[in-house]
Amino acid sequence: MRKEHKERFEKLRQIGCIACIKKGRITTPVIHHIRKQTGLSLRPSHDDTIPLCPEHHNMGKASVHLNKKLFNHLFGTEEELLKETNLKIIQLEQETILWK
Repeated sequence: MRKEHKERFEKLRQIGCIACIKKGRITTPVIHHIRKQTGLSLRPSHDDTIPLCPEHHNMGKASVHLNKKLFNHLFGTEEELLKETNLKIIQLEQETILWK
């Protein structure tokens, strides 16, 4: 994995689960790769990743892997959440610059 992707994943961990944030909670995430026209054996780009806690990733009734329709209804599509995540990364980077 390239350094830039490791740095992205660390920022995703700092942000926390993007779905939980919408509920006012902060939880430790795992990294979810958004599949865009990739087969099951092909890993999507590390750039197309969002932070989701296990409940929202693949363990809960409203998780992206177990019930995508409900997940999208409650939290937005993966593409919408990717845009929100990327904005949060920019905010995090700006905060880091201010504290240096």
